[in-house]
Amino acid sequence: MEDAGNQQEAQAPLGAGMRVYRGLMIGTGLIAAVLFGAMALLVCADVLLRNLGITTITWSVEVTEYMLMISAFLASPWLVYTNDHIRVDILVRGLTGKTKWWFDVIGELICLAVCAILAVQSVYSLFDSMQQGGMVFKVLIFPEWWLALPMTISFILLTVEFVRRLAVAFKTEHLGAA
Repeated sequence: MEDAGNQQEAQAPLGAGMRVYRGLMIGTGLIAAVLFGAMALLVCADVLLRNLGITTITWSVEVTEYMLMISAFLASPWLVYTNDHIRVDILVRGLTGKTKWWFDVIGELICLAVCAILAVQSVYSLFDSMQQGGMVFKVLIFPEWWLALPMTISFILLTVEFVRRLAVAFKTEHLGAA
C-alpha cells in the first residue's frame, strides 16, 4: 500500500468523483497550510507590535489556538491521502509479498474502525452541542458547536480515505492475482 493516494492515479485516469475527492483532499491540505502560515504571521505581528509598545492584538492567542486545532484536523485526511502521515512500520518493514499485504490491510482496517467510531461520536457531539445552544465566551463569542466541526469533518474524511485505501489494496491484490 505504498503511496496509496498516488498509486491509483498512476494506474488509471480519474473519474469525476475521484477528481472531486482528490480536490477535496488537496483543499484540506491547502487550508491547513494557509492556517499554519497565518498563525506564524499573527504571532510575529503580535510580538512585534507588543515589543514596540504600539499595541497588542488581544485576540491573537485565542485565534491561534483555534487555527492550530483546525489546521491539525484538516491536515490529517490530506496526510493520509498522500501517504505522508506518521506510520509505525518497523514490524512489517522486513515482510514481503502476501504477508506484508495482509499486515497492511489489517492496519488499514484498524484505522478505519477507529476513524469510523470517532466520526460517529463526533457527529453525535456536534449535534448535541448544536441542540444545547452553548456559546464560547472568551475574547471572541461564537457557538460552541463550531469547535466540533473541524473534528467531525476530519474523521468523516479519514473514514472515507481508509475505505478508499482498502478498496485500492483489494483491487491491486485482485489484479495482481489474476
